[in-house]
This record gives sequence, structure tokens and C-alpha cells, in this order.
Amino acid sequence: MALDDKTQAAGHGIHWRVLGEGPRRALALHCNLGHSGAFRGIAAALNDLLTLEAPDMPGHGRSVPYRADVPTGQWMLDAILDQITEPVDVIGHSYGGLLGLRLALLRPDLVRSLSLYEPVTMLGAQEKAPEEVAKNHAHMERIFARNDAGDPEGAVQLFVEEWGDGRPWSALPAEMRAQFAALMPFVIASQQDVLHDLGDIMPRLGQIDVPVVVMDGALSPAIMKPACDYVAAQVQNGRRVTVAGAGHMGAISHAAAVAAEVRKTLEAAG
Repeated sequence: MALDDKTQAAGHGIHWRVLGEGPRRALALHCNLGHSGAFRGIAAALNDLLTLEAPDMPGHGRSVPYRADVPTGQWMLDAILDQITEPVDVIGHSYGGLLGLRLALLRPDLVRSLSLYEPVTMLGAQEKAPEEVAKNHAHMERIFARNDAGDPEGAVQLFVEEWGDGRPWSALPAEMRAQFAALMPFVIASQQDVLHDLGDIMPRLGQIDVPVVVMDGALSPAIMKPACDYVAAQVQNGRRVTVAGAGHMGAISHAAAVAAEVRKTLEAAG
């Protein structure tokens, strides 16, 4: 059976994909503009160990469209808590990593370990790299302005050029560009978590005591290193890894290397 053959619908309009057939249950949370299938590479590398349950965020993959009246983070957490009722290992990429931290703080009884690839904990870089935090805020303001001016494609182009896989915007298929533009309401709403710490994560990181690995890519935007450093230093049992040759989408492009670090974290969790 192919790793992505099993799918299921669950509550809150969220679609779930099941990847792998390992004995250990895990939760995998994708990045903005991604979908649950992004974890196929990691799941294949850990198929002997994990069964990954991966939801599509609202508006992404096969989930229902995003509605602006529901906060993005709360929508996802409500859906996760309906689906996950026993301890799991959490793998999170970018915004999915931020949601993994929120889950660990909200329901520590459900989180056995955290493997995070570039969680967008930008505010953690404030002390060590305030100029990078200011630069990121300014970049997002430009994105907001384009979207407010009725140019969602121009807005998402700016976003993808900073946080994508390195391909020029013009090289992306027209259908993909249109899909990304349609997701701008979700991307912008998610910035309440990223820029304003809606989940009150940053002051409470020290409460997290499970094994945590925080990974970044060697080629990623400069803000990610101090942001990831901060998370790993604040949690009680943190470990830092930089993946050579990878950028922000390293959880996909360098899935084998990321999966190897996940495996180490699972072993530490027992």
C-alpha cells in the first residue's frame, strides 16, 4: 500500500491523511501554502517506526475553505484535539511547528516529543537579532499592503519569494500561483500567531519538558537561526540542528536528513 493511500475526513472540516504503518503514532503539521502530502518523504524514511496523521489546514489540501471569523490557530487546535486522544510525537514545519508548540503547552499530556523544522517563532529572535525581527515585520507589512490593495497574487509572490523553495515566482505553474493567491486570507490571519504570539507561547516555552529538536536550514532567511536558537534554549530538553544545503522548505527537500533527526528525538522520548 502506498504511503498516502489512506485518508479520512474528521471534524471542523479538516481532512486528514495517514502516512506510514509504523507502531508509533505521530502528528504532522504542515506549513502555510503546503498540505499534508508534504510529509511523504519523512513518513517513508520513518515507516518502520511511525504512522503519521497529517491534517490539511483550512483552505489547504482537501480541507474546507478558510473562514475569517475563526482564528487559524484555534481552528486547527480544536480539530487536532478532536482527533488526537492519546500521546503522540509531533512533527511540525514552519507555522505547523508553531502550532505544535501551542499544542504542547495546551495539552502536555498529548505530546510525547516535538520535532520542529523552522517553527516561525520570530519573536524569539528579538534579543539576539532585533534588526532581523524588524526586517521581517517590514516585509510582512509590504505583503499586507499589497493584499489590502486588492493584489493577493502580488502579496503571495512576496511571501513565496522569501519563504518558498527558491524557485522564481515566474517558474511556478499558473495553477499553483492562483492556489497560493487564494490562500492569502489564511496566511495573513496566521500572522496573529507569528507576529503577536496570540497563543502566548514565548513566555511559556520553559514549561515544555519533552524531548525537542529544533531544526533550521543553512540557507534559510537570517531570522530563522536566532529564532530556532531561542526555542531550543528555552525548553527544558532542547536540541539544535542545522541541515546543510537546506532552506525553509527543508522538511520536504531534505526529508531524509530531517527524518534522521526526528528518529533521534523519538529515541530520546523512549
